[in-house]
Amino acid sequence: MDKVLIDRQLVKCGRPPVFGPIKRGRARTLSISPATVQLLREHRQSQNELKLKNRQYYRDLGLVFAKEWVQLGAAHARLGDPLQANNLGQREFKKITEAAKVRKIKFHGLRHTCATLLLRAGIPVYVVAQRLGHKGIEITINVYAHVLPDQQEDAANALGDLLHGSGN
Repeated sequence: MDKVLIDRQLVKCGRPPVFGPIKRGRARTLSISPATVQLLREHRQSQNELKLKNRQYYRDLGLVFAKEWVQLGAAHARLGDPLQANNLGQREFKKITEAAKVRKIKFHGLRHTCATLLLRAGIPVYVVAQRLGHKGIEITINVYAHVLPDQQEDAANALGDLLHGSGN
């Protein structure tokens, strides 16, 4: 399985943009699915094509998602600059959620959706905490406790199966 390294964050958009360490300064590596890898490869290919066609205008900051022609509004903005939070959250993400016909949530809500889905799928809390970059599982449990009660029944059934056979 492929992995992605999260080792910096955008602190401030501007010229030049300012990057800094992630929260608590601890980089983390996350496994990603083959389907996600394929989508990222396709995205990188189109991004590389944009870079090649626009070498003199493209500022390569090593970003996975960066400004393209349609996102250039300010006179000082350049291809390859970081996407601004309002662009990403309010404009681009809104288009995606509308096209997918899903309930409107804020961009940061994806983080909560991810955690909730993983916990409901039975992924251990410590794994979800690592993916979110939480210092410990206590934070994850406190924020997502509402998801965990369903798992009590699953735990009881699993223990019953182990102790008594087929769950009878």
